[in-house]
Amino acid sequence: MTNFSEAKEEVKKAADIVEVIGQYVDLKKRGQNYIGLCPFHSERSPSFTVNQSKQIYHCFGCGRGGDVFTFWMEYHNLDFSQSLKDLAERYNIPLPQKRDLYADRKKVELKEQLFKITDLAARYFHSILLKSPNGKAGRDYFSRRHISQETIAQFRLGYALNKWDGLLHYLRSKNCSLDRAAKAGLLVPKGSEEYYDRFRGRIIFPIFDLNRHCIGFGGRILDDSLPKYINTPETPIYHKGYSLYGLDSAFEDIRKRDLAIIVEGYMDMLVLRQHGISNVVASLGTALTSDQIRRLKGYTKNVIVLFDPDDAGRRAALKSFPLFLNEGISAKVAVLPQGEDPDSFVNKHGSDTFKKLLKRAAPIFDFYLDQTLANMGHGIDGQIKALSEVLPVFMDLGQGPTRFLYVHRFAEKSGINEAIIWEELRHHSNTSHLKSRFSETQNTRKYGSDLQFFNLLLHYPENIDTFKDKEWELIVSDPEIIAIIKVIMEKFPSEGNLDRIEEFLDSPVEKEQLRVSLMSQPFYSEESVSQAVSEFEKKIAKVKVSQSIRKASAEGDMEMVNRLIRKKQDLDSR
Repeated sequence: MTNFSEAKEEVKKAADIVEVIGQYVDLKKRGQNYIGLCPFHSERSPSFTVNQSKQIYHCFGCGRGGDVFTFWMEYHNLDFSQSLKDLAERYNIPLPQKRDLYADRKKVELKEQLFKITDLAARYFHSILLKSPNGKAGRDYFSRRHISQETIAQFRLGYALNKWDGLLHYLRSKNCSLDRAAKAGLLVPKGSEEYYDRFRGRIIFPIFDLNRHCIGFGGRILDDSLPKYINTPETPIYHKGYSLYGLDSAFEDIRKRDLAIIVEGYMDMLVLRQHGISNVVASLGTALTSDQIRRLKGYTKNVIVLFDPDDAGRRAALKSFPLFLNEGISAKVAVLPQGEDPDSFVNKHGSDTFKKLLKRAAPIFDFYLDQTLANMGHGIDGQIKALSEVLPVFMDLGQGPTRFLYVHRFAEKSGINEAIIWEELRHHSNTSHLKSRFSETQNTRKYGSDLQFFNLLLHYPENIDTFKDKEWELIVSDPEIIAIIKVIMEKFPSEGNLDRIEEFLDSPVEKEQLRVSLMSQPFYSEESVSQAVSEFEKKIAKVKVSQSIRKASAEGDMEMVNRLIRKKQDLDSR
């Protein structure tokens, strides 16, 4: 392979975009396209479209789209260079040694260095747990929690020495930049060029992305000190609200079983995995985010969440309810007995009993209602408390039948007059809600002859040469379409493949318009193409005549005006 352009083309030929995207988005065949729920924004009706023949994708909801490289970059939060490397390795395509000119070199090198440092740290923590006499506290802890050696090895669990400089000395011995280690969240600066270990005296849970890069760590203290858990802070490679612990090894089973189980803690996930429940992930100890839920919906629309049957669990269910609903996911809640967590429950009762508990899972809003009503108390004060708690959730649901149904159910169960709830919702509607409701604007892009002419060129490119020297701009007024056609006229047929035109466009609006038009059906049948070409040629000629008439009229040349009018009439009669 002599250059990166050739490598890129080889990857595009080898990588089927439906196969690649289909690993992360549940795609269904519809006509000439595949559709699914967009992984980049919240939606309940699929608008994310993949065209296999053109090897492009486009979301008609949020406007994102591109080729297989664009998807890989956006979904995995990578730059082009790393995406090319990932896909080339996946399809066994060699890359040239020269660094790719498209890459943001500093950004690429930083991420590569951070991945290397976090991998070294994971190896260090794992080695301390397995081999060091000072790792006995960690080994004893995992033994008490019935974590097997196989699980320790599979998830590369570790232990951080209770020292301020254990990892620091190790990384320094490996010639690692301490500044980079701090950027990876492993060391904490304490002055000018001085650092100390972030994780000390804790068992360590490495966190991996879908490409099996170690991106961060969770650490649990072994005594009663606080905080009980600490996590890697936000870094260039780790975003807590985006990641799910264990997803890298669970996504295939989640898709196969069409169900994801979400638990809160690292140990809960590990113990369930150890008992053969492979479609489980953990939320990294935080409240669920829309990004985390959106990642799951590429594999399943069915989720069971394990919440505690207490106030904290009730609030967590209420907070996550609109997130699931807005992502089009059917979420249920499985409730464990008081005082139990998934770890203790499955160790005590076994996986079969745990699976029976999952089958009794209730819809998440029903769980919230049952918990709220059980703790609401009597009288108006209890009703006011429940209403004030649920109103923000109803606001997040937006207008429409979904909100109506849940408001009706809440009113029915709580005994609060439904009219009062609707009045409070109207009162709580702020300016942003009103704007989103009343300021919806229609797409002003022209859908007349501009798009018809554009569609003709895209779907029947053999006619492009016909219009190269015919002043086609006289019949196109949309600036984005003009810009795209100019690129087509300049690059085709020398570039050969129209699908590559997007690479030469600068504006996101132009790129979106190109993808939408490429995915659209041809306006003209093959039998009517020649007639369409003739009509556009005639339209160009008529516009030119009209311009000449205006010019002759302005100059007072009435003889020329009359001659041009007869010419225009002749064109109209053809």
